[in-house]
Amino acid sequence: MCTILLPDVALLLYRICRCCRRIYVKLFHTIFHALTIPCVVVGFIAVLDSHNLANPPIANFYSLHSWMGLVTMGLFALQVFKGVNTGSNIHPGSCVDMIHQNFLILLCCEGATAAFRASLVPIHATFGITTFMLAVATCLTGLTEKAFFSLGNTYSSLPQEAFVVNSLAMALMGCAIIVGYIVMREDLRYRGHLLVSAQAD
Repeated sequence: MCTILLPDVALLLYRICRCCRRIYVKLFHTIFHALTIPCVVVGFIAVLDSHNLANPPIANFYSLHSWMGLVTMGLFALQVFKGVNTGSNIHPGSCVDMIHQNFLILLCCEGATAAFRASLVPIHATFGITTFMLAVATCLTGLTEKAFFSLGNTYSSLPQEAFVVNSLAMALMGCAIIVGYIVMREDLRYRGHLLVSAQAD
């Protein structure tokens, strides 16, 4: 659930927070995403152990849920990699070019990198919301898979466990709808992105 909650907070914080300087909002956005990494690693190891140590062992990576999980983790890793290492030859001779365009340097050298960062916003935002929605969809398929494996034919009679699973799934869908709506609202977008984009054009 941390793979949903922490990115959820990171997305909403970045979109709607107006109470502090933008550099701090970006820093907290990064921190919440960074906190997701150990959750993903621990969850991945726990799943592999539960499959490999079962008697008899359970096959890995055969279900839709596992495939979606791998795609989601791949997109998340790509976002992290591109956030930490953003390429080269942006502004030759600038502080960014001299220090290999590290993400934190990009944040600190806001003036020198404004146009470049503005050009990355649509790509980063699209991959970010896509990764979040895929994480929700992966959780939903995982809940369904677990319910069918654990409850079997009793699932249709809606025992207490099935009610809990279905309620959790509905809460996840509600979260995805609300976060998607807030993130896509243009009037909640930080105005600095619009100004920098206009200047770059």
